[in-house]
Amino acid sequence: MSALKDEQVDDILYAGRAGDIDALKESLAEIDGGGDAAFHLALGCTNESGNSLLHFAFANGHEDLIHYVLPYCDLAALLRQNEAGNTPLHWAAFNGHMKLCELLIDRIDALETQDEASAHQLRAEEDKREHERHLAANKKTGEPEAEQKAELEHHDELQRDRALWDIRNAAGHGPMTEAQKADREDIVQMMLGRLAQHDKSDPPPDPQDEATHIEERTNQLRLDVDPSV
Repeated sequence: MSALKDEQVDDILYAGRAGDIDALKESLAEIDGGGDAAFHLALGCTNESGNSLLHFAFANGHEDLIHYVLPYCDLAALLRQNEAGNTPLHWAAFNGHMKLCELLIDRIDALETQDEASAHQLRAEEDKREHERHLAANKKTGEPEAEQKAELEHHDELQRDRALWDIRNAAGHGPMTEAQKADREDIVQMMLGRLAQHDKSDPPPDPQDEATHIEERTNQLRLDVDPSV
């Protein structure tokens, strides 16, 4: 199947932004008659900033369109990062869409079990990306090399234990930090609970301590998402 034309990409992304299911169906029908392959191409479309159909749909809370496309979404589509490193979950959390955050986390968790090979690959890519980001951001002159190495190893260990959906953006912040930044305390508490369920070997994190930690770090976060998109 050939690559999509620029006009087709624009139409697909507009449908996601507007939540227009009929427009999306028309666009899909023009791609070799529709079908699974058409959905795959549509879900892979991005604009110049790396934002996909799912980024826009989750940012704007278009539940009907999301329920329409979700059965066709693989892990790569659900976890796709834009140029700022934000996933659809980052945007849904920032804009306060609780139901969609829960739906997206549930779907990612389910697909992680169903498609272990893809989950393993995506986790390895995220671990490598986060290792390099953390190394570059925390390089300290004058600090003993052994201490820097030990700190990086500890960071990498924590990274490997994170839930697959808890991806860090270019600023090193996950979806929960985005929710905290926008004062979405209900979403913060929900995600804390999900993270506690993810690793039952550790005691559940204290919400107050975690929220304080997040608040301290959000001052470093550059706004990459326009809440009105």
